Amino acid sequence: MKAKRIYKDSLFRDIFNDRRRLQRIYKALTGKLVTLKDIKITTLRGTFFEDIKNDVSFMAGSHHIVLMEHQSTLSENIPLRMLWYIAKLYRQKVNPDAPYKKARVPLPVPHFFMFYNGTTAAPEKWMMRLSDAFEENEHTLELVVTAYNINYEENKELLEKCHDLKCYSIFIDKVRKELALGQTLRQSVTSAISYCKENDLLADYFAKKEQEEVFDMVNFKWDWNRAMEVRAAEAAAEATEKTAAKVADEKTTEFVINLLQEHEPYEKISRLASTSLENVKRIAKMNNLAYS
Repeated sequence: MKAKRIYKDSLFRDIFNDRRRLQRIYKALTGKLVTLKDIKITTLRGTFFEDIKNDVSFMAGSHHIVLMEHQSTLSENIPLRMLWYIAKLYRQKVNPDAPYKKARVPLPVPHFFMFYNGTTAAPEKWMMRLSDAFEENEHTLELVVTAYNINYEENKELLEKCHDLKCYSIFIDKVRKELALGQTLRQSVTSAISYCKENDLLADYFAKKEQEEVFDMVNFKWDWNRAMEVRAAEAAAEATEKTAAKVADEKTTEFVINLLQEHEPYEKISRLASTSLENVKRIAKMNNLAYS
């Protein structure tokens, strides 16, 4: 049994799992003010490839719950993932017996946001709907995710409203530019950290973090797509091996059946088919060809 690997935080998750930054980003997203004491982080913790985990979620007061997901690759399945997240968060908040009671169970209103900063072109803002995945138009369930492209460009509305988000965007942009100049990822991260400190861009965050820790989180982000590719390749290889083994087993079975029909001795069939005597007897019994 494989040991579970602890989920490693991304830089985005580490930066924004902070109540003060969440207070500011909530105002930028909704236009509403919320006191710091009313911000309660509810981010799901999980393992690397197992269990349900999200990037950031928090309660804004007692009536609103905000879920934020950060993506460096475009995916049309974000609404489905958000559905899983909110279901688990509601299960954590609500007493297991409450849904069976007569009185209605009050639930905080969910708000779903996705922040994209990959290299594929995307609009500045768009909506993603769970119903787009339904195979029929008629439905009684909907979940809408507001998606923002947070790649750094001047005068982007959301980035101008939220300085923390803008700083994060500038940091990633700086790393990419250094990489384009031929620097290694480690050199690019070091340069981007220095730039942010010198220009008061998340300077308080970078001042508290060890440079190696920041590099590990950024490196994890850059390696994530590669990790997914490797995992997919391994799954494909396993499927190919299973298919090949199944075909070989079917050919062996067919060969054994032919020899059984000729009433060849079991030991001889085992030798000619390169299979165990037990397997020959099993095939004979399953196909009503057993003899002594």
